[in-house]
Amino acid sequence: MRTLNPLRLMLACTCALLTASVASCVDHSAPESEYGCESAETVSFTSQINPIIQSNCAIVGDGGCHNGGNGPSLDWRVFENFQSHALHVKDRITRPANAAGHMPKIGAITDDQIRLIVCWVEQGAQDN
Repeated sequence: MRTLNPLRLMLACTCALLTASVASCVDHSAPESEYGCESAETVSFTSQINPIIQSNCAIVGDGGCHNGGNGPSLDWRVFENFQSHALHVKDRITRPANAAGHMPKIGAITDDQIRLIVCWVEQGAQDN
């Protein structure tokens, strides 16, 4: 008859208990988005998102990063360019203001504007 090593037995029990306790801590009812996009009305690119881009991102002159001056693919006056970067934009605008890569670099957008962009992205970044 084979005897179990007491240390291995204790380790196996500890792992089993840890696994069970971690699994029970997951809240499967929590919303997917902290921005409440699941219940949000459809966000319109034309009337809600584009004005934010035009006044904060694709501005011409000093500090306009996404007005074509940094290359044609970063010209966010063109819908397809902005749409193709939608997930990247969501990541950048939701970073803390002092974090590396936070956008916009110049000025600020409001929490409501951030929510609109995040929800538009989560709703599929439609040309609507």
